[in-house]
Amino acid sequence: MSKVFKTATVSALESTPDELEKVNVFALEKQNADDLYLFKVAVCSNAQNTDRDNEPLMLSALEDLAQRLRGKTVIFDHTPTAKNQVARIYDTSLEKNGELTEAGEELTRLVVHCYMVKTASNADLIAEIRAGIKKEVSVGFATSKITCSVCGSDAGRCAHRPGQTYSGKVCRRQIRNCTDAYEVSFVAVPCQTDAGTVKSFDSGDADAEKELEARIKIKEIIFKEEKAI
Repeated sequence: MSKVFKTATVSALESTPDELEKVNVFALEKQNADDLYLFKVAVCSNAQNTDRDNEPLMLSALEDLAQRLRGKTVIFDHTPTAKNQVARIYDTSLEKNGELTEAGEELTRLVVHCYMVKTASNADLIAEIRAGIKKEVSVGFATSKITCSVCGSDAGRCAHRPGQTYSGKVCRRQIRNCTDAYEVSFVAVPCQTDAGTVKSFDSGDADAEKELEARIKIKEIIFKEEKAI
């Protein structure tokens, strides 16, 4: 079971007219600033050398994830029940800082904007977010493309091993796409589950028979706070 650790922070957002307009895209009735609590989470980045299991996301995966997380729900402990929904992601953004990653991409982090309705039942949760008690979060998504940073082959189909150095280059399994995004969760103790399925396909070409592997890995990416947004 692999674990992929990334940076994340949770902080409050101001209910500006622009933010409210984006929220109301998802609301059935127009919401007012006084009725909502907005917050944002710096979910993950394409930094290569901070991943503990050498399985970092590439910029292309961040771009996919940014698109797919809009409208998704925020829950607790990856338990997908309606009563467990506490917030919704209404916007995402990719923030760049001008530095280059080890892979030569511009260092970028994905930030998601979330909203919840102020009610008596979630007043304690809002207070805990504000106090920094509820700040560990994780996200579940699927990917079908992970490659070796040394040779470019599909991960697991070459002799290179993550974390080992080959001719001065560290091997990393680079996540290159996001085929689906499920939710973002508040978690008490960061944990990670990983599941996969392999399917084989026959090309039907008698002269050059091929077998293609479609590897789907569902991950819960765990984040820990490094610095405020």
